[in-house]
Order: sequence, then structure tokens, then C-alpha cells
Amino acid sequence: MHDAPRPRRLHITGAPRSGTTLLHVMVLTCFDIDGPIEAEQRLRRPIPRDRRLVCTKCPGEVEAAVDILKLDPRLDVIYVARDPREVITSEHAAYPGRYFTNLRVWRRAARTAARAKDHPRFHVVDYHRLVTEPDRVQAELMTAMPWLRPLRRFSEYHLAVDRPNAEWLPAMRQIRPVCPSSLGAWRRHLPRLQGQLRRHGDLGAELIAQGYEPDRTWMRLLDGVEPDLSPSVNAETLSLRRRLKERLPRLRDMTLYVMRNRGAAARSLT
Repeated sequence: MHDAPRPRRLHITGAPRSGTTLLHVMVLTCFDIDGPIEAEQRLRRPIPRDRRLVCTKCPGEVEAAVDILKLDPRLDVIYVARDPREVITSEHAAYPGRYFTNLRVWRRAARTAARAKDHPRFHVVDYHRLVTEPDRVQAELMTAMPWLRPLRRFSEYHLAVDRPNAEWLPAMRQIRPVCPSSLGAWRRHLPRLQGQLRRHGDLGAELIAQGYEPDRTWMRLLDGVEPDLSPSVNAETLSLRRRLKERLPRLRDMTLYVMRNRGAAARSLT
């Protein structure tokens, strides 16, 4: 007697404040997902077994997602990429008056994603394109994952949200039609940006390499700006002891994932 096939799993991640919640809501409302997990959930947590497709989301889990992706052929990962200036100047409603994350955290996510970019089940969605051409992004996801069944267009996702999950509103502030109004908002937070460059080093080469700027001309906006060095909610630096401790949860997460998804994932380890 054979076990019933495990459901496919689609997991959305990225640096914190990169737009993972927006994409998660879009996927849950615009595709036929019979195993929707609305609350944030790490990969290691158990999921329903009697479903065709389960969708989860957890920002800040890029490294674990890339590691586990190699073990499980029924897992696809979507990484949301966003201009780091927008990421580090974004605030979360649950932490009023504080910037949520920083360049250290963004860089770690971006470097991990760059190493996985050629994996066939690692899909990159650019936030700028998501809010300027959402339906084209949706079509590209369907091409990459033909088993996704559309219910409505990404541009109409807001029409399907009757009762927002308790985690959605603090992250998104409100459910509204897709619009590019947040793009370029970092220009209103120049002291914060100056402070992050002072703490974590130059960003110009990375912005050019990732297509966010054609050159370093934008840095003229920072001339004479006093840096805001107030700490983020996410730690600005990690001690050696903290860095070593962070490796243990990744090993734990991989072990738990394999134990809970025996079969294809377990066979990948042999």
C-alpha cells in the first residue's frame, strides 16, 4: 500500500519588508490554493497532508529555503527582490517610530538568492514589477509553475479580500489596489539611508549590478545629510557567538523538514 502523494508546497520568502506579504495575499486570492496558510509560517512547521497545493510565507528565511529546496522536489520557492533603499527605510505598523530592518539583513538575503538564481524551482519576483505590471508577473509565475490554476488577476486581488488576516494589515497597512506609490519613498528618509551607509558600507555597486540604478548619481542626494544612526528592529550587527548560534537553527530546520516530509525529501539525503 502506497502513501498518498504529499502536496506541492509553494513558499514565499525574501528580506523582511521586501513585499512578501503583498505577494502572499495575491497568490492566496488569485490562484486555486486548496491549502492556504494565511499566518506566517516557517518551512519546518507541519502543513496539511490532504491537500493538492499548500502555500506558506516567511520573510527572512532565504537561507533555509534554499537549503531545503535542494532536498525536496515538491517544493518551489518564490524570492521577492526589492531595492534595498526601500527595504531599509520601510516601517512596520507593529513597531511605530522604528525602521524594521537593515542593510546587513538585506545583503544576506540577496547573496543567498544570487547563489540559487539558476535553480529551476527558485523563482525571483521583483517588487517594482509586481506593483507596476502585476498581471504580467502572474503570467510569468504560471509559465514557471504550470500547475498554478488562476482564479483572477493579480491586479484584482483586493476585490477578493473580505476579512484580512490579522498579520496582513500591520505589514501592508491596508488592503488596496496594486499601485506603485511606495516606489522611491526612500527619498523621504535620507538621514536613515545615510546612517545605514555609514554603518554597513557603500551600496552603489550593488544597486548598479542589480539594475536599480544606472550609476552613482543618486548619491548626490546624500550630500550634507546628517546620518540617522538609530538601530533597527533587526540587529545591526551580530557577534561571533550569535553568528555561530544562527547555524544551529538552520540544521534543525532541515532535519525537522525531512522528518516531516519523508519520502522524496528523505531519499534526497541518501
